Amino acid sequence: MGFLGAIGDVLENVNYMYCSLAFVSAEFLFDTYLIWRQRRIVKGTQFPTEDVKKLMDKDTYAKSRLYSLEKINFGIVHDIYSVLETLGVTLLFVTPLLWEVAGKTIQYFGYSHELIQSNVFLWQSSVLMGVIHLPWSLYRTFVIEERHGFNKMTLGFYFKDTVKKLLLSNVITSLIMTPLIYLIQWGGDYFFVYAWGLVFAFTILFFFVYMDFIAPLFDTYTPVPESPLRTAIEELASSINFPLTKLYIVDGSKRSNHSNAFFYGFFKNKRIVLFDTLLDEICDPLLELDEQGNKRQFPSEERKKKGCSQEEVVAVLGHELGHWYLGHVYKPLLLNQAVIFGMFYLFGVLVKNEQMLADFGFPPGSTPTLMSLTIIFQYIFGPLNRLFSITMTQVTRRFEFQADSFAVGLGKGGKLQDALVKLVTDNLSFPLADKVYSAFTFSHPPVLERLEFIREEMKKQS
Repeated sequence: MGFLGAIGDVLENVNYMYCSLAFVSAEFLFDTYLIWRQRRIVKGTQFPTEDVKKLMDKDTYAKSRLYSLEKINFGIVHDIYSVLETLGVTLLFVTPLLWEVAGKTIQYFGYSHELIQSNVFLWQSSVLMGVIHLPWSLYRTFVIEERHGFNKMTLGFYFKDTVKKLLLSNVITSLIMTPLIYLIQWGGDYFFVYAWGLVFAFTILFFFVYMDFIAPLFDTYTPVPESPLRTAIEELASSINFPLTKLYIVDGSKRSNHSNAFFYGFFKNKRIVLFDTLLDEICDPLLELDEQGNKRQFPSEERKKKGCSQEEVVAVLGHELGHWYLGHVYKPLLLNQAVIFGMFYLFGVLVKNEQMLADFGFPPGSTPTLMSLTIIFQYIFGPLNRLFSITMTQVTRRFEFQADSFAVGLGKGGKLQDALVKLVTDNLSFPLADKVYSAFTFSHPPVLERLEFIREEMKKQS
């Protein structure tokens, strides 16, 4: 009892804001240390190693090294700004001030209701943060990505895209936060069950509607016509009983030259999406058509040099569909929902601590629900969020190796290796990684590790 009482006394006397900011600062220093380790590898390895020479030539390596260094240097400066922004916003009690501004705004129009004030706060904060962070985004896109040949957006397209994303994200946030705040206020002692149920239902609904109604607002998804590529993918899906219903190519090249492929959907309604930047000029069945559907005379010289062949694309999808076959889609979803449930339960316990909320600038007994959510989930749960992030990174890395092994089992190991090499060179991904940095930050294992793993799996399964 004495020990528990001592802990209680400590918790009563501690300043939760200062403790939270101490963790933010410690996390920043640790992340900076990790980045420094990786920067030392990139800067110190001026010439490709023998293993790297098997992936890319000397010129490509030099380009990937410069690209990686520039991104790291930019990231360091941006991280310094971000932590200073967090410290300043918190210590100067900017959040309570913005809440007060939101209240005065709705009072001006004759309203006085916490739900309305909460939505106004969310919108004004989102717009403010968007404006503040705009120079960083512009520099990343139109200086770094442009300089290294990846950005394909014009300024007009960029701002149009940014405004659409801002409006849509705010609408979606309001749609989830308004009923969530209401349920927390109405639900009594078991509100955490209702709150979790709402978040879970919204998550599932979002998965169902995103690709059909939201994603097409930003990109064009074109059904893959009858072609050797379509036939090969359908045969792959059929061989493992993957319920493929639709196959699309998305015009990712209008934004960037980076490439990707993914699948989505629940139950018997699965769809595959290929970025046009993933496909070479022989493989892509849409490459010879312009935006009006007219036949092109020649593919661009740039596309002739990049992209994967049909066999390599199928190998990449063999890896992706391995995630489905091995249950990698549902396992993280269930784990994430369990964590969210636990966090809502803890929120119900912590929200009763009026001193904790007062430390962040809200008078005892007067903290609005949205502000309680913000303080507890963003600051108090900071260590839990970081621990969960590290855990998911390790889980995801394990899943990647398992999916590679699955692709090898389909007889796609050699072509998957070829595809990984092309993806690394096309995206100018730096092939070397510090082990500690990689362990904490890479959700996908470094390419050299993956290639070695695939070689070993091919030996085992031969």
